[in-house]
Amino acid sequence: MELRLLVTEEERRIFADRLAEARAKLGIRFREKSRSQLAKIQLAFGNLYGLFEGESDPAEKMIAGISTHDLEMFPQTCPKPDLSHLAPGAVVECSDLWSLRKGAGLMVWCGMVVPLVGRGTRAALAYLAAGPEGNPDFYLGTGFKMVGEPGLYPYLETVDGEPIYAQPMVLETEAFDRLARALSRFAKSMAPDHSRVKLKNFIGMRVSSEEEHTRQEMGQAAA
Repeated sequence: MELRLLVTEEERRIFADRLAEARAKLGIRFREKSRSQLAKIQLAFGNLYGLFEGESDPAEKMIAGISTHDLEMFPQTCPKPDLSHLAPGAVVECSDLWSLRKGAGLMVWCGMVVPLVGRGTRAALAYLAAGPEGNPDFYLGTGFKMVGEPGLYPYLETVDGEPIYAQPMVLETEAFDRLARALSRFAKSMAPDHSRVKLKNFIGMRVSSEEEHTRQEMGQAAA
């Protein structure tokens, strides 16, 4: 398995198509506001990573992905939380995590912590839809903490035009380090420029016990 930084316009287009496909399968009912340009900014300038089963697989075979950017590249999506006690380049916002196969989203996290550590990241930030539909259990189980109250998400709305509120989630300093140590052991190697991370494959029935062991380690890291 390989987590790969996507660099061409075609790769980024396929990432966007797969993201839309994954959202449709989950029945997610929100849309970008008509004047918002957030999705275009993230797809054009964010660091997009795709997960592949084979190292030479073309972009069409992408099975999961994530978008990231540090706060030196462009600002965080919502004004809160205040993370100004950390250097902007050390805070990474993670968004658009998607998966088309069971277990692939977890593998994305296993691979993603490696380049984050390599770039000196000290905090990871994510925004989840407030309420049960946001499914915070995965994030809480890896050490993320809910920070502050949910706030208005300025760029999205429901398909009925209603506002969406987002809960900020932060994984910071020592908690980030613990999770990185727990997950990085599943990385076999990384390119010097952080563009490719080779991963041990624990997707599927044959390796389900290793995936469970990973979840246990994540829980220990969050404690």
